[in-house]
Amino acid sequence: MFKEVKDMRRTKVGKIVCYGLVTAMVCSSLAISQDTQAKTKKAVLAKKSMIITQGESRKITIKYKKKKAKYKYIVSNKKISVSATGKVKGLKVGKTKVMVKEKYKNKTRSLGTVTVTVKKGQAVQPTKKPEQTSAPTTEPTEEPASTTNPDVSEPTPEPTKAPTESVVYKNQFEDGNLNGFGARGSSSVEVSNSQNHTEGGMNSLYCKDRSATWHGVSLPISKYVSTGENYKFSAWVKQDTGTTEKISMKLEYKDKNGDSQYKSVVAGADDGLDCENGKWVELAGEYKIPDYDGDISLYLEAPNSETMDFLVDDVVIVGKPVKNQGFEMTDEIYQQMLKDSVLSTGNNARIKKVIEKARAGEEVSLAYIGGSITEGALATPNANCYAQASATAFAQKYGKDGGANVHCINAGMSGTPSDIGVVRYNRDVIGRLPSGDHPDILFIEFAVNDYGCVTGGGGYEGLIRQALKSGSAVVLVFAVFQGKAGGRVCENEYRPYGEYYDLPMISMGDAIMGYFKKTGFYNWYFGDTLHPNNTGHKLMADCIMKLMDRIDKEKPVSDNITNIDEMAPKKTAAYQGIKLIDSATDVSSDEAIKSIDAGGFTEKDSATGNFQYEYKGMNKAPWFPDNWKHTSASGNESLKINVNCKTLMLVYKQSSETSFGAADLYIDGVKKETLNCYNASGWNNGTVYVALTTEKAEEHKIELKMADGNESKNFTLLAIGYN
Repeated sequence: MFKEVKDMRRTKVGKIVCYGLVTAMVCSSLAISQDTQAKTKKAVLAKKSMIITQGESRKITIKYKKKKAKYKYIVSNKKISVSATGKVKGLKVGKTKVMVKEKYKNKTRSLGTVTVTVKKGQAVQPTKKPEQTSAPTTEPTEEPASTTNPDVSEPTPEPTKAPTESVVYKNQFEDGNLNGFGARGSSSVEVSNSQNHTEGGMNSLYCKDRSATWHGVSLPISKYVSTGENYKFSAWVKQDTGTTEKISMKLEYKDKNGDSQYKSVVAGADDGLDCENGKWVELAGEYKIPDYDGDISLYLEAPNSETMDFLVDDVVIVGKPVKNQGFEMTDEIYQQMLKDSVLSTGNNARIKKVIEKARAGEEVSLAYIGGSITEGALATPNANCYAQASATAFAQKYGKDGGANVHCINAGMSGTPSDIGVVRYNRDVIGRLPSGDHPDILFIEFAVNDYGCVTGGGGYEGLIRQALKSGSAVVLVFAVFQGKAGGRVCENEYRPYGEYYDLPMISMGDAIMGYFKKTGFYNWYFGDTLHPNNTGHKLMADCIMKLMDRIDKEKPVSDNITNIDEMAPKKTAAYQGIKLIDSATDVSSDEAIKSIDAGGFTEKDSATGNFQYEYKGMNKAPWFPDNWKHTSASGNESLKINVNCKTLMLVYKQSSETSFGAADLYIDGVKKETLNCYNASGWNNGTVYVALTTEKAEEHKIELKMADGNESKNFTLLAIGYN
């Protein structure tokens, strides 16, 4: 499928044998001469500029090419397209620079830049209506008497019909761009030049760091396809595990009933297609795009392996083109969005102090805690996420010596609410500070993920109170996702917390709500139904900087909070100052911890998700590496912990694997609850059970034991939170 078929025609050779021999001798001589030159001379660009018209194609010429070298063409904009072999096609009027690189013997060097000027093409003349006879004639074909117009001597020509099928998406990854592809789950996705399928190419898409069968790569395709139309899909994949493994290519969407659908586009391969070790295999099929809500995505996964890496190349979608319906952003609209996003500047005392510190060259730390939007989902690369982008902008504007004194701590974790955020705050924020005992500013973004959280906003308020008590300035960031109401989830519930503590607040709903129904806006801001793309992340970062600019220009006020413990909570202080216990905790680190006995929970679960940013110097660091895992071979000894506390929270894993089961939780010898790690919708994420919230701290004996009938099952306790 999607391969070019070349017709090979036989020719008579009798009369040209002699000529052919002579020609071959001459050509051989030239080839030897040229080959000798190629070995002694470096490859160079024959021309540094070219002029073509729209629709025209012309090849970039390289002199003295090396036979075993690979050449890469990198374009500066989308006014042209360049194939892997250097064939340039003019798409839009204007100038484009093409950087040409050579890779030879593991060394890469630049050959220079070709400037391509695309001029406006000649108007296409409409095609004449076909004649009724096969014989050529200059006379017009006579129309039937009932429709003949005596004043017209020739029939009206019909315009050429637009093609009903064409390539609507193609990515060979040769320009180093993911072009919409992103990670599915906690996998890592990057463009690699280690292997490729494209003829004459260098790159492919590399999917690694998977920890569940459904983790892989995903491409939102709403902008490329139309409902009710048939589309052909193709991708080449490769894996190097040493055995034959299956890889699936499917569509993911929600139907009109709101139910999630996962449909294979490869006929007869619902469970994936066998891919032989070390060989490129084509996944191809045709699918009629159904009615769907929100977005529809093409994704690839390895359904029988949780950890297998794989490569993807030459992804092509063919079908009826979608009419271009882009959103036209203007500076006026953008500035209005920034203005509307600042819901409140709150009490400005602490942030003004931070700005002064930054300008004076003192060390400043900006910390961000939230879900996948904060972690940087769909930001490519991760440094384009709103957290890093706003910290970089803050450093450049207020920092000294290029902002080297301003530090960013991203503590986002995909798919998690503030219930888990408050448990890991000391580990993922305080424990990563370059200096000091608190971040100068803490940005909290959980408004999208907190729907239905078990603490009912208690964890959210706990983060606010702990940060304020330590001296941090706190900013509430209300993100959104696609939806009829502008994607606001818990914003209306959490605004009152900002008002109660007089905090600065950013509302992305207020910023973009008025544009949700504008044609093309979703594709301008979102990468899928939940996450911003690079443009959306940049807007969020600019909204934060708009807030900083306004506060910087305001008159200073006195800090309204001097002792948070003397200020009554809006709802609860039960989750203020939560600390974390895991299998790496030293009993002597806190006098409140009396003892820890892992019992039969001594294994480590490696499938707990990975951070998308660098965490303590490590790429793809696991979320909860020091967990307690019970396996089928662990026996039935209990995990026992004695701790003096008022609040007790257990964070345990949710897995769709049937090998996981349930465990009974006992508090002071009394069965409290049965916790089940198996969840058909689980994706190795964590969930929280609140075991205690009391007014007075007392020593409690916690025991976790596999439930009856589950002794041979897996169970993973990720962490424990207490205060």
